[in-house]
Amino acid sequence: MEEERFQAALARALLRKEGKGQIGMLGEKTLHSALKYYYEPDETKHERELAGFLADILNGDGVTEIQTRNLFSMKRKLRVFSGLVPVTVVHPVIRTRGLIYLDPQTGELSKRRVSPRHGRPEDAFSELVHIREELALPRLRFMILLVDADEYRIKDGLETRRGKKPLKFELVPRGIAGEYALENNGDYLRLLPEGLERSAFTVRELAECARLPERTASAMCAVMLARGALERKKEGKRFVYRVKYEDIAYPDEGDGR
Repeated sequence: MEEERFQAALARALLRKEGKGQIGMLGEKTLHSALKYYYEPDETKHERELAGFLADILNGDGVTEIQTRNLFSMKRKLRVFSGLVPVTVVHPVIRTRGLIYLDPQTGELSKRRVSPRHGRPEDAFSELVHIREELALPRLRFMILLVDADEYRIKDGLETRRGKKPLKFELVPRGIAGEYALENNGDYLRLLPEGLERSAFTVRELAECARLPERTASAMCAVMLARGALERKKEGKRFVYRVKYEDIAYPDEGDGR
């Protein structure tokens, strides 16, 4: 079972950190480590050098890179790697987030409460837009991973001009809620709201239909336009987007559209 495989990977990541006495002050070390074990249990295939760059995983399937943010920093690496081997970029998006606060004075943990924010696959486009040209590289696959996690924060741990605020110090995944592989234009277009792929739309209309922030909708359009999945023209003062129908298949409809 995938859930059993993930829990085993998480246990190995936690034990490894405890054994080395590491504290995840950057907030996502446990998540990154757990996903490396999830995609490749053999630790000897982690952190391998290839063409002057370090790959998170290098095995018989190629390179797997796990990147939680700042995808723009991977541009050169992706271009070099994809010219040599197949590359999969895994980008986790937090679907549900439990918040747990640590009192630095007593060491006590608060009761877990659930953040009202819920992550969606579309959230990944805020990062994808920074590597939209690289997404067309041959042998490159992008994987959006929906993850449920607990975020541990130090109460009153960060000094600001407005006083003290909690400091995030670790993000511990609880499980994987879904995987979305983006390999071709059809995979990207299927993230559009149902029905919208058959009409012309603006960024604002996409945002309203999908119930997304306009900035996220704009990033989606920019990525799909760069890949050639959408076409765009100006009508008056606004840009209107349309799907290139040859790039998406509709189930149970045969060849007629």
